[in-house]
Amino acid sequence: MKTLKGILLLIIFLAFNKLSAQDSGDLFMVKEIKKAYENKTRSFDGKPGINYFQNRTDYKISAEFFPETRIIEGKEIITYKNNSPDSLSDLYVKLYQDLYKKGVSRDWDIGSVDLHDGVEIKSIKINGNEIDVNSNRVKRNSTIMHLYLLKKINPKSTNKIEIEWSLIIPETVCIRMGTYDKTNFMIAFWYPKISVYDDINGWNTIPHKGQCEYYNDYGDFDVEIIVPSDFNVWSSGVLQNTEEIFNEKYINRINKAAVSDEIVHVITKDDRTENNITKKAKKHTWKFRADYLPDFAFAVSNKYLWDASSVKVCEKRVIVNAVYKENSKDFHEVADISKKTIDYFSTKIPAIPYPYPQLTAFNGKGGMEFPGMINDGDADDRNGTLFVTSHEIGHTYFPFYVGTNEQKYAWIDEGLITFFPRKVIVEYTDEKGYNPFKNLFRSYNYYAGSFSEIPLMISSTNTGVAYRYQAYSRSSIAFYTLFELIGKENFNKGLQEYTKRWNGKHPTPYDLFFTFNEVVGEDLAWFWEPWFFDLGYADLSIGELNKKSEITELTIENKGSFPVPINLEIIYMDNTKLQFNKASSIWKNGAKSFLVEIPKGEIKKIILDTELTPDAFPRDNILEF
Repeated sequence: MKTLKGILLLIIFLAFNKLSAQDSGDLFMVKEIKKAYENKTRSFDGKPGINYFQNRTDYKISAEFFPETRIIEGKEIITYKNNSPDSLSDLYVKLYQDLYKKGVSRDWDIGSVDLHDGVEIKSIKINGNEIDVNSNRVKRNSTIMHLYLLKKINPKSTNKIEIEWSLIIPETVCIRMGTYDKTNFMIAFWYPKISVYDDINGWNTIPHKGQCEYYNDYGDFDVEIIVPSDFNVWSSGVLQNTEEIFNEKYINRINKAAVSDEIVHVITKDDRTENNITKKAKKHTWKFRADYLPDFAFAVSNKYLWDASSVKVCEKRVIVNAVYKENSKDFHEVADISKKTIDYFSTKIPAIPYPYPQLTAFNGKGGMEFPGMINDGDADDRNGTLFVTSHEIGHTYFPFYVGTNEQKYAWIDEGLITFFPRKVIVEYTDEKGYNPFKNLFRSYNYYAGSFSEIPLMISSTNTGVAYRYQAYSRSSIAFYTLFELIGKENFNKGLQEYTKRWNGKHPTPYDLFFTFNEVVGEDLAWFWEPWFFDLGYADLSIGELNKKSEITELTIENKGSFPVPINLEIIYMDNTKLQFNKASSIWKNGAKSFLVEIPKGEIKKIILDTELTPDAFPRDNILEF
């Protein structure tokens, strides 16, 4: 019996010791990422490894958009720098608008009204050698075009790729972009784009099917957009030929906005009626330039109004545009909200200067982000406008400035940007007592522990109908809980250091985890593992109550497996209240219960918070006497 007892004690000791000395180096890691660490392209301190590489794509694009037919015809010259140590015998090109191609697999049914025959590829040249687009050297699968090369692309080489194409912009079913009120267009994912070749998977061959978003390399953009002269264009880039296009009155307004804190009405309702905004011509060529972006979008309209201003960020001024329909419910305030949001992100949370020279908010539908641009519909109320504006602007940092692979880890950018932009609402709401975080917890508490419960480290492409819960709800609650645990200063420092290391690059979640460990000065594996890797959920409950002569002992049980804070309220019979709060770190050594000592008194009610504390089963969180 003694031997058996000794063995049992040893097992318990080892199990407890494992829980109390967790190491982020022991977190589960798929073999593709393990290989990256072995190859020293990644390092366990959260920094790029000594052998880290990243390919680059610079685009020179000339395109004409025909608003009446919604057709774009374009030519592009891509300077592709293979910075990898590998010879590439294939080239993969993303044709995102093939999402609307007849017969292509999609994540949901979009009907037939906008379906077409796919992006028309008219010609392809690689280093001067033409490829027959109808030959077996060109294969198309979903939204990916696979080119089989006769001559390999050498390591450390610079290559010239030329593509001529045309496509049609959707009119009715506008997924993240498209046509609004016939003559207003948000145009994105519109040019053939070289896929990412990285140190983890090699070529990214996962097609875009609608739900999961994007993964792009960085490069410079030199873009010319030709449109009829009565249409205006805004884009991810900075306009280079303002004076060639606009009449003097509008040049003056644009220039004023670029140096002013006030909102300048660049194009008003009366201006649209007068229709003398641009110089007389049949067509105008709008020339844009953007440095080191992961993508490029643009918007076109001959009806929308235009407000502009700028906000000082460090030693520069960021130009802010709001482009919107005359009868919009809320966009008259969006330029001002955008300014406030950029200032908040730049100075408060995450206190990282807004990295791009401009931001254009376009009044389309829903909410979608692009580098230097957002596409938002009208919100139901001002708080909704604050959130959708700050959320989409927040994506400037993640996944654009820091190049997250959204197809695998949508929760990094969506979780962060569902969490901290709500701080903007707290700052600027005009509704007294409004707390924008409560609906986050309602969503988490409803779905946690259900069939939607999928660990965050499961690839986003494998989450199916649970995508939104995984990418937005569980992740944002995890980041909220982390923020409360380590505090604003450490949270900001963690994101600042992570961004410093990985801006313009492609991190994995481990780079985020390891960076925060270093900044906080503690291995947070005990937090990362349950919240990001494990099946499980948060669930505290009120346990045994033991009344003693001087105090009352209350046991709080952690029935779930996630570390969360204890936020307890004791209400006495005389209606006096006592608050008890304990950080989520109380669970880091594997404890399953915590003893709270309550001062003597006749207790009326005990409430274990579920409004701002995650809890999958809140029914056992209130005890009344």
